[in-house]
Formats: sequence, C-alpha cells, structure tokens
Amino acid sequence: MQWSRGTAIKGAAALLCLTVTTLRGAERFPFVIPGDDATPSVTDMSGLNRKPAGADGFVSIRDGRFHTDGGRLRIWGMNLCFGANFPEHEEAEKIAAHLAKLGINGMRIHHHDGYSKTDGIWGEVVDGKRLLDPGQLDRQDYFLDQLIRHGIYINLNLHVSRFPTPDEGFPGLDKVPRERRMQTGKCLLYFEPRMQALFKAFCRMYLTHQNPYRKLRRVDDPGIAMIEILNENAFSKAGPGRAASLPEPYRGEFKRQWNAWLKKRYHTTAGLRAAWADSSEPLGPDIAEMGDLGVRLGPWRLHVDGKYPAQPVFGLPGPNPGTAAVKLDILKKSPGATKQELVLPDLPVEEGRLYTLSFWVKADAPRSVYVDVSNQGPDDWEEVGCKQTVRASGEWKEVVRAFRATQSVPNNTRICFKLGGSDVDVYLAGVRLQRGGRLQALPEGQTLEQGNVEIPGGEWIDAAKEDAKRFMFETERGFVAEMVRFLREDLGVKVPITASQTGYHAPGILAQTCDYADTHAYWQHPAGTRRWAGEWTIGNTPMESMPGGQTPYLKAATSRLLDRPFTLSECNIANPGDYGASIAPVLAMIAALQDWDGVFFFTYQEHRGRWFTDRIGRFFAFNGQPVKLAMLTACANLYRRGDLQPLAQTAAGTIDDAPSAALALSRAVGIDPKARAPRAAALAASTKRLESPDGAVVWDAADPRKACIQVNAPASRAVWGLIAGQRFELGGFRIAVGDLERDYAAVVITSLDARPLEASTRMLLAAAGSAENIGMGWNAERTSVGNEWGTGPAQVNGVPARITLKNRVRAVYALDGRGARLGQVDVQAGPGTAEFAIGPEHRTLWYEIVAE
Repeated sequence: MQWSRGTAIKGAAALLCLTVTTLRGAERFPFVIPGDDATPSVTDMSGLNRKPAGADGFVSIRDGRFHTDGGRLRIWGMNLCFGANFPEHEEAEKIAAHLAKLGINGMRIHHHDGYSKTDGIWGEVVDGKRLLDPGQLDRQDYFLDQLIRHGIYINLNLHVSRFPTPDEGFPGLDKVPRERRMQTGKCLLYFEPRMQALFKAFCRMYLTHQNPYRKLRRVDDPGIAMIEILNENAFSKAGPGRAASLPEPYRGEFKRQWNAWLKKRYHTTAGLRAAWADSSEPLGPDIAEMGDLGVRLGPWRLHVDGKYPAQPVFGLPGPNPGTAAVKLDILKKSPGATKQELVLPDLPVEEGRLYTLSFWVKADAPRSVYVDVSNQGPDDWEEVGCKQTVRASGEWKEVVRAFRATQSVPNNTRICFKLGGSDVDVYLAGVRLQRGGRLQALPEGQTLEQGNVEIPGGEWIDAAKEDAKRFMFETERGFVAEMVRFLREDLGVKVPITASQTGYHAPGILAQTCDYADTHAYWQHPAGTRRWAGEWTIGNTPMESMPGGQTPYLKAATSRLLDRPFTLSECNIANPGDYGASIAPVLAMIAALQDWDGVFFFTYQEHRGRWFTDRIGRFFAFNGQPVKLAMLTACANLYRRGDLQPLAQTAAGTIDDAPSAALALSRAVGIDPKARAPRAAALAASTKRLESPDGAVVWDAADPRKACIQVNAPASRAVWGLIAGQRFELGGFRIAVGDLERDYAAVVITSLDARPLEASTRMLLAAAGSAENIGMGWNAERTSVGNEWGTGPAQVNGVPARITLKNRVRAVYALDGRGARLGQVDVQAGPGTAEFAIGPEHRTLWYEIVAE
C-alpha cells in the first residue's frame, strides 16, 4: 500500500486485519502514575528542562517572544491553587522532581493570596495590617526553590482572590454575600485608593522578601519568569452596573470619582446637559407576534434540561383586569440559570434602532430573574444591548427597559428569561418588545456642582453610558499603568508583566500597558453555582466535532497581540468527563502552530495534602488523572521541542475586530494593535475541515460521528477524537483502531532521540481513552456524579489498535505508571517495517518502542 501523509481510511473493510480483544467499561483496569515518581525511565521528560530554571538569565522579550540567554523559551506548565502552594519540605522535593519528569517546565502560583493558613499565605492582622504567615512563607520559599532547581519556571500571580476585611479598615465588606466577595474585591482594586495602597504594600512585602533557600529576593530571582498582576478581573468591560451594586462607602467613592471626571470633561451642568440630550421615539407596535403568553405558549418556547423539569400554568390572574399571567412552575431546581429558559425566538433587530422591552413579573418568594434580548446561537449567544437581572417578589412589578440595539441580527434574535438556579416559581404577564422608547438623560436634581450625578443605569441616554464606560476605561488603564510602573521602578521587577486576561480588559488596555498578553479557555466548564454541594453538570461531549469558532482554544488564539508574547494560563476539559485525553494534544498542537510562549493547564492540585493520590480529584485536578498525565508527558516534545513547526503566514485582526478562529490551523492569528482594518484573510468563515498549509495537521469534522484531529510531524505523530473503526496513515506510522467506548481515544507517538520516527531508535507511544474512579455515581445523562466521586485506584480503558511502523523495531514493551517495563509485546517484523498490536490486555496507557 502507498504510504501517504495524513490519510484516514474509514470503514469496516479497513479493519479486517485487526484482531484484538476489546474490553468494555466494566472490564477497565487500574492505572496509576504516582505523584512521587521521579525514577529514570522512558517516560522521563525532565531532560527537556535546563536546570536550574534561570540558569540562562532572566526571561526577556526578543522579537515578540520569550527568550533567555540560552534561546527561545516555551513553557509547558501547570497551576497550583490554595494550599497546594505550601507543601511540607519533604513533599516539595518529591513533587518538583515528579513534575519535571512529566515534562513540566512552568508553574503558575495561583490563589495563594486569598486565605490564611492552610489555604493561603496570610497570617494575623496587627494594628490594621495583615502580615504574611511565617510558616506558609517558608513552605512556599522551599517549594519555589525545589521547582526552580528542577528547571521549572515560576509565574507569580499577585491578586487573585484577596478580600479585605473590617479588621484591615474596610467596613461593610463582611456583609457582602460569599458568592460575590471575590468579584467585589477585584472591582475595588481598580479605583479604591486604600485598596490600591493595601495591594502595593503586599507586592512590596512579597516581592522584596528574600527566599532563604534561593538567597535571592523574588524580584532578583531569574527562576521567576513572569508576573500576572490580576486574574479574571473585569472592570470597564463589566460596565457601571457592577460599581453601582457595591455597598457603601465604596459605591460613594466610585460616584465621587465619576463626578470629578465629568466635571473635568464638561465643566458645568449646562455643558453636561448639552452633551446628554434626551433620546426618545414614539412607541410603535410589537416587532413580531408576541402571542398571548398568559393563555398559551404560542410562539414562545420553554427550554428545559430533562433532569430539571419546569412547566407553564396558564390563565392565572395578572397585574390588572384583562391581563392573564403564566406561571413557570419550577419542578426541580437546576444547577445553572441556562438549564431552564423561556424564549421567544426569531426576532428581527436592527443595529442602532431604539427598542423597549416591557413585562410584569412576580414570584412566590424573593428571587432574581435574568432577562436579555440576545443572539440565539448556535455560535453566538451574546446580548444585543439589553440584559437585566430583576429582583422579583410576591407583588407584581412592571419592568420597562429601553435600549439601543448593538447588532443587526435578522430573525436570529430572542427574548430570553433564564429561570434556572432557583426552585421559586415565577409569574410573567404582558411581555412586549416594541420599536421606540425613551432613554433618560440627566435626571432633575442631579448636577455637577453638587457632585451627585448618579451612575448611569439601563434607561439612561447612550451618551451617559458611553461616558461611564470611558471613565471606567481610563480608570482601569491608569491603574494598570501605575502598577506596571510601581513593579518595575519601585520594586525592581525584571521579567515580563501582564495585567488580567484578554477577555477581561477593555480593548486596547493590554496593548498600551503590558509586556505580554494572556488568556483562559475551557471546554465545557462545569455549570452550577453550588458545585460544592454536588449541584453541577458538564457537557461531556467531544470537542473534536466542533472545529472553528466553536472551539475555545482556537478562539483563544485570536485574542493574542501579535507584537508580543502570548500565554494561555488556564485550560482544561473538566473531570470526570470522558474526553479529557484531548486536552494535552490539542493544546500542544495549537500552541506549536501558533508559536505561543506558554500553556499552563489548570490545575495540577488545588489543596494541601493528598499529593500522592491514586484517584481522580475534583473538576480540574491533573494529579491522580492517569489519562491526562500520560498525554501531558507524551505531548511535551510536540510543543517544547518544536516538533510541529509554527505557521509561516499571518492573519491579523484589529483591537475591535479579531480574525476568524477557523484560520488558526492555517495562519498565525491574532490582533495587530496598530492595524485599523483586518487583513482580508482574517475574514474567512468557519468550516468543518481545517488543515495546515503543509498538511501536517488536519481537523476533520465533516462527519461529526468520526470527528478527529491528526498531527504528522517528523518526530511526533498523533491522532485523537472519535477514531474507533478507522485507519490512519501518518507518514511511516500507520494505525488501525478497534472498538472503543464512546468511539473515543487519543494516540501519540514521539521520538525520544529527536530523530524522525522512521530513523529513531527509541520512542514512546501513549494510547488512552478515559479514566474514572471506582464507584463514580454518574447520572443517567452522564453529565454529573454529584458528590459521588468514588475511590481509587483510577480505572482506565485500554485502546485496541494495530500499529505498523516504518522502522527496524527490535522490541516493544508495555510500561507501568512509572515507565518501567511490564512485559514485552509481540512484534511482527517485515522488510523495513514492524507491526504489533496494543490493547487492554497489556493493562497500560503507554509503550516503549526500541529500534535498531
């Protein structure tokens, strides 16, 4: 047979020669990659690390990329959260060595600033000042030293979850509901002077502290590669509503600064009124048939998750005679708002036109009801100028919201009431969406001279809301610029600095203030506000069937600033999903093609203790998840060693107009901060088949039931996705795959001597499906295990396949979790080729291949 590059031959006929035993889910076998293992073996990737980290000088930026004096730096990293940042000394030594063996060369120190011991770095409050806990600081110092000794660079996060207390001089914040505390602290940081002073004091105390084991201050340590000032901290993008919801005296401080900004801009109330003229148009008819929701659904649709039913009850008394109401009877509370929605679809909305949404609402008990006018998918669900959370109670409340549409979405817009997250029944009546309305300018009694101009809300004139956004933009930019200056000039930070992630800052702020850009992306993040109580779900579907703009990792690529380094500092496919084996190969592939500077998986571990576990932890833990760990190790070469070459051509968007995510396999995509218009190639549409120009990468979802990704680089090859019953030829590597649970698996083969596979003398083959704990309590839809996560050791399913390799293979060995040989696999040698079968009978996820 002709050996062609990147060819998939599909169908049962291609598998006639494949005779392997297939084990189903009930016949899984245990497989553990011990968290204290650093023994030399074929699975040891620590040789990729230059030791210690920083041996080649500080990380710097050259030609828009991270470098050291030793050359280009690509980081294949992990996150640690909360108490996991403070292991005991003996644990730290083992953990650092093990992480290096996995191929890790970067660690993001995350969520260490939010709590007191054992989950954070804080100690007592003395005279209004919170001190660092000496024991926690010592544990972190030692851990950082061990990580750096093993060639693992450090990414320090400065503000993630810190929340000031009344003891530190911040009254009233202890009354903020727990679920809002973190966001409240983040918001205050941008404008509250005392909060900013508190933050600077922490930065000075923390970054100028001398690590006794490194004998260096953090600002002087070349093993620290980069600094993130903030994490997932939106201010101007969140809009003035966030500030308006703050408790006093913080709302008042924001309002004071807002009035000062207005006075500087407009000088007098007369000048302000001239700029903020009322905008009104006569109310017209409904823009579409609304139906009589109090009597029947009609054009409305009630979308519910089958596990969380809700039903309408019609013909109930409304707010006034002649107006009937519908009751939305919530039969079972859902974990997320989107699981129960009442939708009126297919509405025509024109950008720039004025509309008024009005309705009556009440509830059996106080609760919130979210409503928006928004896109109706399938790729875009964003609101188009109107979104509001209404507080409903036992009395009828009329809601009238005028807005100007921000997009033209012909017949693809909806009114959407999100009802999930509460089991309190909701009543609606008189829902209308009309052309016209009135947007309010400056209300009577509010003047610049009195300094009492309110924070603009939903029905304020567009000019007022635009001014509020501009004020918040300038405030945000000023804070970030000052923090970068403070860290560089006052504290002496020498490494690249960024603020928050690209999706959290207003366009242009990162480009104007920071050294590099960073973002976060997850495939099917767990939904549910009470995850700790077991009330959550995940999508649990394969990413491979949705290329283009629907894939968060391709979309993430488009947010990169092309003139500076780029990292993805959080990414994962949540446990206990069945498709988690994809996360390492898909990120290695994209990061290599796009020539990113770092990928940090979220997270290795979140809490102190349980380091050497044999079971899968909560949603994001890699530790104890053998399938993710095996793929992480096998894919290190693909990205770090540069096995897959970066794309040569570029598709550049602008600050306001990012390129299409569907281009990310054929062009280096991102934003040119200086461009005024996107280049023509940046406007390409999505497709179900994406391919790199040289054919080295193919993402084929033309048939979503067989969607998969193939990578064909000289020293590494891979295929993953819904690959059951298919045969693939990737240069001199051929694989015929047998039956698989849910048709899914990932297979990666990499040369350990950096030679092409056809000439390599030693290779690592990893083949994995999914992993789960013993006794996991899956629901019927296989979207949640609640709090029934089960026990160890983790159980995996082997991948049955027949491998043909153009190489003089002498032996193939099945390996245990440490990479030690378990036993030999039969090899059939031919003229210049070798053929062997892998599968669950070998009770392993990886194999060593030895050739002449």
